[in-house]
Amino acid sequence: MVAHEVAHQWFGDSVALTRWSDIWLNEGFATYAEWLWSEHDGEESAQQLFDMAYAGTDWRQPAGDPGPDRIFGSAVYERGALVVHALRRKIGDDAFFRLLKTWTSERRDGNGDTAQFIATAEKVSGKDLDTFFTAWLTGTTAPPR
Repeated sequence: MVAHEVAHQWFGDSVALTRWSDIWLNEGFATYAEWLWSEHDGEESAQQLFDMAYAGTDWRQPAGDPGPDRIFGSAVYERGALVVHALRRKIGDDAFFRLLKTWTSERRDGNGDTAQFIATAEKVSGKDLDTFFTAWLTGTTAPPR
């Protein structure tokens, strides 16, 4: 819980949402921070937690734009973290951690939305990520691992 709330210093406090539909940026990254702390602490790895969450996810509920009734639902937290980890695997550790630094420094004390995050991820990684984000963030079936 501490890792989750500390992650909000960057994802939620320093970089605030432009729209509530982008809440996955706050909660997905904060949940992913829990996974990273678990791994750091010698417990389950981020990959193990990803595998467990992947198996238990209701893929009919998108993390991106969950709607007002599900704004704090598990899709935002767990599926949001799945998106983050899948992105890390897709673009590699070097690009992923550069992305985190770029996003939080360019948006510090301001706002950000999903489209801006995707554009930043594409710029940093040099990859077209439209298909990836459609599948992982807004798709209604489980994307291939």
